[in-house]
Amino acid sequence: MHIRRTDRQTLRQKAITAFGSGIMLAFACLTMMAPALAAEAPRGWIGPWAEGQRSAVRLVAAPQTPDEAARGELSLGLDFRMEPGWKLYWRSPGDAGLPPAIDGASPSIADGQITATQIHWPLPERFTAFETIHTYAYADHVLLPVTAQLAPETASPPGSVTGPVRLKPVRLKPVRLKVDYQVCEALCIPVTADLALDVPAGPADPLDRTAAEAEAAINTARAAVPAVVSDPAAAPFAAVSAGWIAAEGDGPARLVVEAKSDAPFGPAADVFIEGPDGFAFSPPDARRLDDGRRIRFVADVAPPTADARLLGEAVRLTLVDDAPGAGLRAVETTAQVVPAPATLLGPEGGLVAALLIGLLGGLILNVMPCVLPVLSIKLMGLVATRGLGRGDVRASLLATAAGILLSFLALALAAAGLKLAGVAVGWGIQFQQPAFIGVMIVIMALFAASQLGVFTIRAPVLSGGLARDAVPEAGGRPKLGRAMMSGVVATLLATPCSAPFVGTALGFALAGGTADILAVFAAMGLGMALPYLAIAAVPSAIRLLPRPGRWMVWVKVAMGLALAGTALWLTLVLSRLVQPGAAAAVAVLAALAALLPLVITKARLLRWAGVGGLAVAAVATAVLASPPSGRGLQAIAAEGPWTPFEAGAIAAEVAKGRVVFVDVTASWCVTCIVNEERVLAVDPVAGRLATPDVVAMKADWTRPDPAIADYLAGFGRYGIPFNVVYGPAAPQGLVLPELLTADAVTRALDQARGNGAG
Repeated sequence: MHIRRTDRQTLRQKAITAFGSGIMLAFACLTMMAPALAAEAPRGWIGPWAEGQRSAVRLVAAPQTPDEAARGELSLGLDFRMEPGWKLYWRSPGDAGLPPAIDGASPSIADGQITATQIHWPLPERFTAFETIHTYAYADHVLLPVTAQLAPETASPPGSVTGPVRLKPVRLKPVRLKVDYQVCEALCIPVTADLALDVPAGPADPLDRTAAEAEAAINTARAAVPAVVSDPAAAPFAAVSAGWIAAEGDGPARLVVEAKSDAPFGPAADVFIEGPDGFAFSPPDARRLDDGRRIRFVADVAPPTADARLLGEAVRLTLVDDAPGAGLRAVETTAQVVPAPATLLGPEGGLVAALLIGLLGGLILNVMPCVLPVLSIKLMGLVATRGLGRGDVRASLLATAAGILLSFLALALAAAGLKLAGVAVGWGIQFQQPAFIGVMIVIMALFAASQLGVFTIRAPVLSGGLARDAVPEAGGRPKLGRAMMSGVVATLLATPCSAPFVGTALGFALAGGTADILAVFAAMGLGMALPYLAIAAVPSAIRLLPRPGRWMVWVKVAMGLALAGTALWLTLVLSRLVQPGAAAAVAVLAALAALLPLVITKARLLRWAGVGGLAVAAVATAVLASPPSGRGLQAIAAEGPWTPFEAGAIAAEVAKGRVVFVDVTASWCVTCIVNEERVLAVDPVAGRLATPDVVAMKADWTRPDPAIADYLAGFGRYGIPFNVVYGPAAPQGLVLPELLTADAVTRALDQARGNGAG
């Protein structure tokens, strides 16, 4: 059949028209289907990036494990990336910013597919802006793991309508979440991202590398989330307590966090503190204690006017450490904020300040009551050196100073060793041991007899006994070993006293590590030896002292009587540690040893054998004697206004509106006795302590008592006397100075009650 040309043109036009119409129809169909296609969630384990200002985020899912399927959970991840210099905030941003959050109106939550979501937070970094704004955030990239709780189906087992309900996760539907977050540099930009992912149901395809990639990324992020420790006290590594210290003057309130570790903390140890709304905490200062196995963090509490509202609240503590060999560790604990004493802060200036305080305290020890019995003997020794050469005087004085320094270092090593062994340590605790007191009674009795002329000790070892230490025998040179021993005994006689400032320095030292203990004790020894060193530097200064004469004989007798009195005082101390009869026997044996040379005058070997035997018998009696019944001062605490010390009862008494006065004392503490007789036992203080609204507690530390040692350590103190006043206006306690005055005590009682700022 023949088709004309015109017909062919008509057919061509019709074909073109039909083709164009088909294209237009297809385009229209695609246009109408576009919303549906756009709403279709991408299928797989890793979603596409949702681009935002300076950042992007995508949704990641891990294949369900059997346990997750049984619990109806789905493991997701919010994968963030930020441009260089921009950050994403942690759950507690700090001084600025907001953390990422999943919108509760997200489609998967609104339609009931997901009933709850929980974001898990890997460890952040600490950032500081403008020197005063401190934040916690993530830089560059972070994946936040999310646990999504899926809506379960409930079904009753056949034949039962009251039996247990079996939960099954519903068939997975596309997950659609809306996420709000901020990214910040110098300014913060809010971003909202709509995320969608059609998570495959059932196990992942073994050949699907994206499933393994998503699972590995989520597991790595979960591994960076600090573990939660429910029992910090039993954990080898955790922050264990939080103490609030009231603001003083214009300064801020402080929060003191104590943390422990089974291995020494690394140099970058830190703690992130999260408190109630309205409170913020500065980056803490850290002080390592117990040779680095304990650490004390001190953070300022903001706002500056923060008050005791923080007391009783719970804070979340995330402890971070990078100890060598242990890697990066982080654990999370919670602690209730309790009152803490300001003494935990230690001296302002840290170790340098503690060394200066120790130096001053050691210098003051020279004139404390414990050393007064030998003070005049020191002066006599200096007077007696007037006829010696400058070199001999200087050598003898330096030897005595060396004896003092070596004694303090020996005490420091002993304290450090006891501390490492877990034994309570403190200043003067050797006086809690009957053996030590027995030895001191014998020494004091022998040298009292020597000063009274009963016999002559050719190598006196009494502190400051330069009168014969420095005087050469038969034209010889001074006995430097004997001069050094004089410094040793001076140190032993000084330890029952706590001079002003000694408590602060000791608290810093004994709360720290071995290096702190050695440094502070050495500073105290240097302070006590300073008078000897000063005169050794200028020996001609001795010429300013009176010339030797008959007055020295009377001083010598007076010092002998003073030393005999010291021996009797030590006997009273011993009677609190052992049976009184045994203590009396020790004193009698020591007296017999001191007086034996009067009886045996010619048989020198027999004389000293008898003296030695009696001395050994005295010490053995002190060691072997049984302790007395009762608890020393605690047993008679009911006399007068005093009640036995009970740390647990203090808070209850304060809650009743009462003021509590705590006196930690001991019968061997001379400063404690002075405080008792001059301040606490006389008016106006005695009258105030006897009033019904004041509870006076006496803690006797004459013998070792772990409860009292722990109480002192809780204040960062390791020596006595120690006095604290509690009250409604001072629940954390007001610590009084070592040397009490009536004004200081009454002012503290008023301040604790709230009658004035004091």
